[in-house]
Order: sequence, then C-alpha cells, then structure tokens
Amino acid sequence: MGKVYTSAGDGGFTKDFSGKVFAKDDLMIIVNGKIDSLQSALDMALFLDNGHKAFLERVQQKLWQACGEIANCPGDCLNAPITDFDLKELEEYIDSLGESPKKFVRFTNPSSIWLNECRIRCRELETSLVKMFRENKLRPEVYRYINRLSSLFFMLGYKSSYSKRHK
Repeated sequence: MGKVYTSAGDGGFTKDFSGKVFAKDDLMIIVNGKIDSLQSALDMALFLDNGHKAFLERVQQKLWQACGEIANCPGDCLNAPITDFDLKELEEYIDSLGESPKKFVRFTNPSSIWLNECRIRCRELETSLVKMFRENKLRPEVYRYINRLSSLFFMLGYKSSYSKRHK
C-alpha cells in the first residue's frame, strides 16, 4: 500500500485535476477547501438524520460537482453540474419548509446545531466565491445555488430546533 502523503506540497504548491500547479493560498484552492469543510459539516448533519436525508444527499452531490468544476476537473467527472433546474428545486424545497421566523432563533439540539454550522460554512464559502463570480471564473448557476444553500440550512435548523422543542 502506498503512502498517503507525497511531500509534493511541502513548498506551498498543489495541483488541480488538470495537473496545473497552484499556490496553496490560491483562491481556487481556498474555495475547494471551504467546500470540503461544508461537506464535513453536512456529513454530521446527515449522520444525525434530521428527516431530510435524501434531499441533503442531493445537495452534497451538487457540492462535489461544484468542487470538481472549480478545480478544472475533466468533463467526464462532471456528470451532473449545477443547473437552473437545481436552483429551482432548491428554492421550492426551501419554500416548502414554511415562513422564516420573525424573531432570533437559538439552535437547541444536535441536528439543528450542525445544520446551523452548515449555514455558517456555506456563508464563508459564498463570500469566497464572490471574486471568482465577478471575474467570470464561476458559472452564475453555481453562485446562485450556493447563495440559496445557506437559507436551506437555516430553515432546516430552525425546523429541527422548533419541532423538537415543541413536541
């Protein structure tokens, strides 16, 4: 079995899927690290099974596609890139969760806390994507999808916290 580490990045550089070398502080590397961070929080939210597992698994697949797209993955690994249809589906799902609360929300159980953590990491990702979006290095569909995701995580966390508190 081969070693997990390569030492290739010890000089502060790494490669994308195409083999192009980037500094580890390049925006593309930072953005993909933020997607990875969001995926990690989403894994925990899925583990806690908040009743939305199937939809969140689709979100996770779309995040992987965005990560590959941003990292210049060859076309054969982008089998389901984010589209306007995905954005519409996401908006409809958010709308189905009801109205946004009119007061400050505390997240009070493990599921809602992890969904809120997803929201926070998603917002950090979104702010990192702004430059790529403005420089036309990111498709608008991807940016809009990530922009809506924080609303999804907020509403799911709110519903999880509220429903468990009032049952």
